[in-house]
Amino acid sequence: MEETVTKAEAQELRDKFGALKRDLAEVTKELKDRAVTGTKEWAKEHPVAAVGVVAALAGAIGFLVGLLVGRNRG
Repeated sequence: MEETVTKAEAQELRDKFGALKRDLAEVTKELKDRAVTGTKEWAKEHPVAAVGVVAALAGAIGFLVGLLVGRNRG
């Protein structure tokens, strides 16, 4: 049993997927904007904690890079 898709049906599917893609892009942009805004507001309200978080992340990244470089030298 083979089903065939007409050109009209294929175009309808393309249109639906296009609309879904646009909706997903809008939702993703909105979530990104909310996350950035929330992070900026938190950093303004807690500047010392923000510096601490950045320092901890930088230290962790430096430590991991050091481990990787040290393993490759051995």
